[in-house]
Amino acid sequence: MATRTLAVWLHGIQVARLSEPTPFRLRLDFTDDALDAFGEGSRVLSLALPLSRRPVHDAKIRSSGHQVSAFVEGLLPEGNARRHIASQAGLLVTDTMGLLERVGAECAGAVQFLPEGAVPGNGHVRALSDREVDSIVADLPTYHLPEGATPQASLAGIQDKVLLVAMPDGGWGWPESGAPSTHMIKPEPLGGALPHLIQTEDWALRIARHASIPAAESRLAKFELREAIVLTRYDRGADGERLHQEDFCQALGLDPQAKYESTAESERHGPRLKRIARAAASRAHDPDAFRVALLEAVTFNVVIGNGDAHSKNYSVMINRDGSVRLAPIYDAAPTYYLDSRYKGTGHVINGKTSVDSVDVEDLVDEAASWGTSKRRARTAVGSVLERVRAAVDVIPLPVGAEQVKDNLVQLWTRRSWQAPTPTTHRQNGPPRQVHEVRSSS
Repeated sequence: MATRTLAVWLHGIQVARLSEPTPFRLRLDFTDDALDAFGEGSRVLSLALPLSRRPVHDAKIRSSGHQVSAFVEGLLPEGNARRHIASQAGLLVTDTMGLLERVGAECAGAVQFLPEGAVPGNGHVRALSDREVDSIVADLPTYHLPEGATPQASLAGIQDKVLLVAMPDGGWGWPESGAPSTHMIKPEPLGGALPHLIQTEDWALRIARHASIPAAESRLAKFELREAIVLTRYDRGADGERLHQEDFCQALGLDPQAKYESTAESERHGPRLKRIARAAASRAHDPDAFRVALLEAVTFNVVIGNGDAHSKNYSVMINRDGSVRLAPIYDAAPTYYLDSRYKGTGHVINGKTSVDSVDVEDLVDEAASWGTSKRRARTAVGSVLERVRAAVDVIPLPVGAEQVKDNLVQLWTRRSWQAPTPTTHRQNGPPRQVHEVRSSS
């Protein structure tokens, strides 16, 4: 059987060919055009995949390195979305090349995977009726797509979501043939273990933005009777242009299934945050500013009680010149304050892995291990605490989730941090703003 190949495009340049010469082992052959445009050794595609004149391929033994597969798998969805795409295409869920051929024209970041001989285009957007949009979102995890529509866009993760295009008239469109999507919509999980998850995710992102910490734009909307969070894609420009990014798993050459760092891995290979800080900061225009931005993001996730801040929920933006900066915060919900069982930090922070055990000195010492001075780190952590405290006092929580602030105040008081003003409950709670689905973003 002939080896399947896909052309890998980035910023309008075919940078590589992707193939699967043996089952479950992928190979990248970079093109002369890529080497001419970006230079040998450039990490413009991925921090873990420098451009090379020699092929880059997965090792025979997975533990020896599967950087190519790690990067590619990091672009594909998990769970229901992956099963649905595979079923629609008549593929096995393990058929990475087949799935990528199906949805690789529209991925996270600026990378595109196209059949050999094809070139990137603008694609086209199919306008959706209000009823079609409501059905698509409200029925998840069942995919009730409009007649003739198939999944043609890919975004990693296990949560049920859909990628759509905001239309000039305020409606929504379905991206086809590689058209760039502009928004991600995640409905409230059905029967989820954490009630108010998407509502408090929107709250946490609002807290971050109010505290001047870069975070994805978000709002809440109703689709039929089901509430959802509508997120503006930060890897798309104002005119829909693709901006490149990759998550920390991809940047470290780690399989998506390894998104949670263990203490054993940290001891064996060194802490992930330290490895990322060193690899990315060395390619930032201002390395110290990158380290401080990372420290602020990690601090925010700790103090807001985000018990799911794993390596796929942090990303770096990679510019055309190969320089990097930290991506805005996303997928940040106060899970620990919703349910104290959800308290893992996702990463090892100064040897600790629990939100309720990480203190200011742990954050300072962690940042110091990256090369940030302790004085600068302590100032940055203190500033985040102060700004988040002020934001928590003015950004109302959704009705029914008032315990989030109560639990936050308890932890902050126990930590001797200056806590926000405790909540005074009213019978009906504060009003919650729910934006119309057709409103502009």
